[in-house]
Amino acid sequence: MNIEKKMQERRELLERMKESLQEDLIACEVAESEEDGMPPVLNVILDALAKDDAEEGAFGEFYFDPIATEEDEIQHFSGVITLMDDLPKEHLPELFEAIAYINFILPCGRYCIDKGQSFLAYRLTVPLSMELSGDALFEEMNICMANAVAAADIYQEALIRLAAGEVTLDAVKDLIEG
Repeated sequence: MNIEKKMQERRELLERMKESLQEDLIACEVAESEEDGMPPVLNVILDALAKDDAEEGAFGEFYFDPIATEEDEIQHFSGVITLMDDLPKEHLPELFEAIAYINFILPCGRYCIDKGQSFLAYRLTVPLSMELSGDALFEEMNICMANAVAAADIYQEALIRLAAGEVTLDAVKDLIEG
């Protein structure tokens, strides 16, 4: 496998995805990483995940992990959707506990809080064969993005309300126990 060629194809597929999303009037752009050796990222405003009073939705970042060696057989495509930034610190213990319960039952991906404890996100990473390319790889990217948005939406409201102190941990437990 030629790493440079694969990286170029990935960049072109991200651009193609951007164009597809923009045709549906979804705000997005492909940005180069500020870190050397890191791949480009498709940044997307996800209005479908907007809270009732928000002007814009969640912020999605979709990208391929870097290729380590020419012998790699698996590539990873990831979606990170920031659901809430500037987390209130007073409800973090309950939020961490709720995330642990929810992540246990999620069919894919996970909710998480960054190391600085400032934002709540949903993350989905899918392993794909390195042999996938062209339209087949584009289709898998599209599926991953759709799954990330759908899964992030499942418990987004409950977690945001818990972080804001609007509901209790017990209310979230009741919700997931169904």
